[in-house]
Amino acid sequence: MEYVQKFIKVIESIEHDNTYKLAFARAILECIEAKEIEEVEDGIAIYQYNIVQKVMKYYWNLLDFFGLSQGPSSVLEARIQEIHDEFYGHTNVTYKVWYDKVESFLKRNPVRFERQVKKFITIFTKGVAAKFRVHRKEKLELFELDLQLKRLVFAPEAIASLQQHDGLVHQLIDYRWALLIEEYNKAPNVIRKVIGSKEDKIRRQNLIKYRNLLLQYDHLHGATDFFTNEHLDLDDISLEHLIPFHFIYGCDIWNLIIVSKETAKERRGITPTEADITRLEERNQRLFDAIKQTKLQARFDLENAIENHLLKRYYIDLKG
Repeated sequence: MEYVQKFIKVIESIEHDNTYKLAFARAILECIEAKEIEEVEDGIAIYQYNIVQKVMKYYWNLLDFFGLSQGPSSVLEARIQEIHDEFYGHTNVTYKVWYDKVESFLKRNPVRFERQVKKFITIFTKGVAAKFRVHRKEKLELFELDLQLKRLVFAPEAIASLQQHDGLVHQLIDYRWALLIEEYNKAPNVIRKVIGSKEDKIRRQNLIKYRNLLLQYDHLHGATDFFTNEHLDLDDISLEHLIPFHFIYGCDIWNLIIVSKETAKERRGITPTEADITRLEERNQRLFDAIKQTKLQARFDLENAIENHLLKRYYIDLKG
């Protein structure tokens, strides 16, 4: 526990000016979990090459997908913007994507991929790895930094300690990260987004129960497109978020609408209008009235959204 206490000291002492050390700490844990470690003569090594690839994932998902500023420091934002320009400049994609799509794009050109990795290694070797071990001017014995081979070398018992207390350290990193960036962002579900940013692929909830509920209680005369009001065949139904998923990062009945597959494709990434929000609020009231005598979870979710004006509040935040 003594080693983990030192590791935690560093996380707890991080100042509110950037999130680099938090990303670095989380990447170390992920490398251990993924067994991206190597036994060497003087301990167990984790290579910066593996660390920064995880860091690239965190910052792409947080900065580009979720649109969450990481504070006043702009070095990493500039690197992510460079990758953004490269990805969207060479693809036909017009909407926000998770990092796995970007990583696949970068790796199609190994030179391009290695160039970006090298830039992140430079940032984290010079600005983070050495400073990570310092707590209030005291150098903590957390790992040895091998600048020549670009790796961190840990004592075997240090790795074992981090493995044993993995969940605790992850929770602290997530909490501190969310607390820090809440100062710079007006957006919902920040802690959920911070936790989600480490996922290799984006996780989406199965929406079939919401589709069935809308068809049963609201679309009483058959499914219609929210935007065009055209009648839809069941096999042409797409359930979509009115306030974009990347902003709300949740699958709630009060933000879900039925549209055609063609409408879903055409409107992907488009911000709704205030009139759209008003229409959905009216739909939500109708739906709530239809199910308020039931014990469905959707009934309580709708009641909360209506009473707290969640759609209008999130729309205002989305518009900035």
